[in-house]
Amino acid sequence: MNGEPAATTKPPNKFQLKRARTREDLLQLGIDRYLVKGYAETTIEDIVRDSPYTRGAFYFHFDSKEQFFLDVLRARRDRRGEWWTVVEEAQPSSLVEALAAAQAEFARTDPHGARWTMLISEFVDANRDDPSLIEPLHALHKEWSAELGRLMAYVQEHGWCRTDVAPSELAADILAITSGFGTMFEVYGASPSRLMDVYVRYLEPR
Repeated sequence: MNGEPAATTKPPNKFQLKRARTREDLLQLGIDRYLVKGYAETTIEDIVRDSPYTRGAFYFHFDSKEQFFLDVLRARRDRRGEWWTVVEEAQPSSLVEALAAAQAEFARTDPHGARWTMLISEFVDANRDDPSLIEPLHALHKEWSAELGRLMAYVQEHGWCRTDVAPSELAADILAITSGFGTMFEVYGASPSRLMDVYVRYLEPR
């Protein structure tokens, strides 16, 4: 403005690109390796073992295992992308079709969701007395609810879903139902085949 040239942002140099790649690689290692032994039993050595990276590289990017786990959860969220647009592009014609499209997209982008329910429970159990770690997890839950709330608003707008509850509240309830089924599946081997029926019975117009 006022005749001054617009500020320009320099492109990242090779060092910055390499540093960003290392961080992303470490996060992917976390996504993969927490699934093997769980949160509590997975060590930093487990994360970097058989990879090009060292403990030193890990601690250059992350302050602690706890902060790393939170960043891994954020990375999982980012890798899902704007999944709700996939549902809209599928042009569903009913609540069941919309939920099935969302379920298929989650199965593609986050195939171990039930296992992560247990990992998050482990994290909470280990850190429940540390607000600096639990509060970011609560913030992530609000973000997940906001994402799912987009789908809830979409099915409400099309007349396929109850409207006596706000989309954000419906989303939080659906997350709770999903987590409960995930726990039953992981602990007791319960079949998730009835999960869609539970979703529909809870969400259908009334």
